[in-house]
Amino acid sequence: MGISIHYSGRMEAGLIGPLCDELADISRSVGFDEPIVVDDDKKGLLGILLQPVSGMECVPFLFDDQGRLHALGDLIAGWSEENAILSVAVKTQFAECADHIWLVGFLRYIQRRYIPDLRVTDEGGYWDENDPQELNRRMDFLGEKIKGFGAALEHAFMDTVVDPSNPNVLTDFIERVAKGFDADERE
Repeated sequence: MGISIHYSGRMEAGLIGPLCDELADISRSVGFDEPIVVDDDKKGLLGILLQPVSGMECVPFLFDDQGRLHALGDLIAGWSEENAILSVAVKTQFAECADHIWLVGFLRYIQRRYIPDLRVTDEGGYWDENDPQELNRRMDFLGEKIKGFGAALEHAFMDTVVDPSNPNVLTDFIERVAKGFDADERE
């Protein structure tokens, strides 16, 4: 749960190296932690992982030999044509709005320079609307919902004994708390 930016696309495979070199330079210039260069023949992925120092998640640019972008999960778990995750998601919910706006601008640059068919879905709305107030409103709204639901779970745990031998008990418990949380929110 939380605001994320999703992106997918394909680039010319011959430009992956120059893109990664430029991304490493940009990453260092904005004060991110040292980027992780990926060249994994076994997994068939080449690219770079940018590591923001803010609350934003890692920003992966991982490509197969056809130049298709892959999610970090494909590097971790491996992939095949049937199960490839060809869309990346970067959660920005726990970063500042400025970090989210920076990532949108960064992706626009990548789109212009390297991946013309880059498709971006921005749950914060900034990619389409360029409205920092709307982004801030959405991040605050979801932040309050996350805190409220977390508090509801914490309070409910204090009053509930969970049977660990029942594999469905945690799911049932969370659904029960969510229904109560939703009803409280509507009142």
